[in-house]
Amino acid sequence: MNFLETGLPFDLLLEGIVSILLVATIGYCAMIDRRLRAMRSGQDGLRDLIGELSAATEQASDAITRLRDASNATGQKLSEHVARGRSLADELAFMLEAGNDIANRLGNIDARRAPAGIVPNLKPASGPRQASAAPARETARAAQPQKSQAQHPLLDLLKRAR
Repeated sequence: MNFLETGLPFDLLLEGIVSILLVATIGYCAMIDRRLRAMRSGQDGLRDLIGELSAATEQASDAITRLRDASNATGQKLSEHVARGRSLADELAFMLEAGNDIANRLGNIDARRAPAGIVPNLKPASGPRQASAAPARETARAAQPQKSQAQHPLLDLLKRAR
């Protein structure tokens, strides 16, 4: 079939084909435009996400710094408390040893004053006094003469300390 036989001018036929191709191109451009907009909005979302992630990272870094400072301060206070506790433990051990020495000396004085037939069962203890020594003390006390007024308060204090 000849283009001239249809009765359409050749220019008009070419313009029709070009217009059809133009419509297809416009449709394709619209589709590409939608995809680009979606990608741009995705980029905006990605930018927002990156910004939020950056802010969260900064907050975490600040929190770690504060936590480290708090940990150091707590460790320092704990070290001070431990040192103070050790000092007090040493002081108490010294006081206990001095109290035991005084009690032993008082026991030796009482043993020298006791009548010849009665020997009190007072032995120096290497550790804390035990309850089993209480009956022996009571027996020795019953046999001993009255202690001076100055010895009573001191012995009472030592008994309470044990």
